[in-house]
Amino acid sequence: MSQRAATFPQTPRASRTLSRRWLRGLLLAACCGCTFGPASAQVTEYAVKAAFVFNFAVFTEWPAEALPGGAPLQLCAYPGNAMQGALAALGDKQVNGHRVQLRQPGSGAAARACNILFLDGQDRERWNSLRPELAGASVLTVADDRVIGAGGAVLALAMDHARVVFDADLAAARQARLTISSKLLRLARSVQ
Repeated sequence: MSQRAATFPQTPRASRTLSRRWLRGLLLAACCGCTFGPASAQVTEYAVKAAFVFNFAVFTEWPAEALPGGAPLQLCAYPGNAMQGALAALGDKQVNGHRVQLRQPGSGAAARACNILFLDGQDRERWNSLRPELAGASVLTVADDRVIGAGGAVLALAMDHARVVFDADLAAARQARLTISSKLLRLARSVQ
């Protein structure tokens, strides 16, 4: 047995670290060329997009009052969102000491309590009324829709030649008082 194998830590923390590394690797693979053709049926578009959302959380810092130490990270999506099932799989994950908790916000005011708000094409009309409600709230808005993405979401997912890519809006991040890691921004298709 090699020395590395003999000294590998077997603690829950090491397991979480490996899990984070695996998900970061998945994000990198998705950014650098994972495609969604017939040959890659095992990895679904939604699973990869959920991995992106997880990594967006890992590489984003919230103000202490928006995400106190040990509090759950509130990941929100409205009913009927196509990503609901894939996002639910993140419910047992930890992000920087915060357990991910998926919930469905009600009104626009309830969306202010979300740390991450995931929106898709069905939320276009809702987005117009949500934007003023979210003004000043530290909510990472992630859009899986071109219109919402161009309309002020902090991060916007898209498909580009069968690859998942994302765009970042730093002005929207600043308005939400969020700090997005430069490591994540380097992977973005565009940063505005």
